[in-house]
Amino acid sequence: MAFGDKNLEPTEIYLQNDKIDIENLPKFTITELSKYNGKDKPQYYVAIKRLIYDVTSNSDSYKPGKGYNVFVGKDSSRLLGTSSLKLKPNEEGKTPESWDYSDFGDKELKVLNDWVKFFKMRYPIVGVVAIEEDDDGKIDTKD
Repeated sequence: MAFGDKNLEPTEIYLQNDKIDIENLPKFTITELSKYNGKDKPQYYVAIKRLIYDVTSNSDSYKPGKGYNVFVGKDSSRLLGTSSLKLKPNEEGKTPESWDYSDFGDKELKVLNDWVKFFKMRYPIVGVVAIEEDDDGKIDTKD
């Protein structure tokens, strides 16, 4: 794991997250997820690879005006995988969506999967980003 001791024992939160039946989690549309920003709703949610984590317990880092607020209320897979606080245009000059990591190479996927491990150790999984019509419907839970 890139974010700490590789020999860490799984946390209680990690063990609970590992037992979750993803198919039975509440589904949130992108619009619904965007409301979990500490203003519209009191909770702070961050999604990675479609799984939604409740980061409210660390609201000091995620509230408005703080560095990690950019990740709140959305699937931030692209931002986390590219280690960026801002979406950047791709080679075609288009700015991909914050959740789109379909063009990631091995390096970005490793970084993204390290973030999944980091979040899974610290924050409860509370939902799944709903499948859009043009989506393949797959949720990648590998970490």
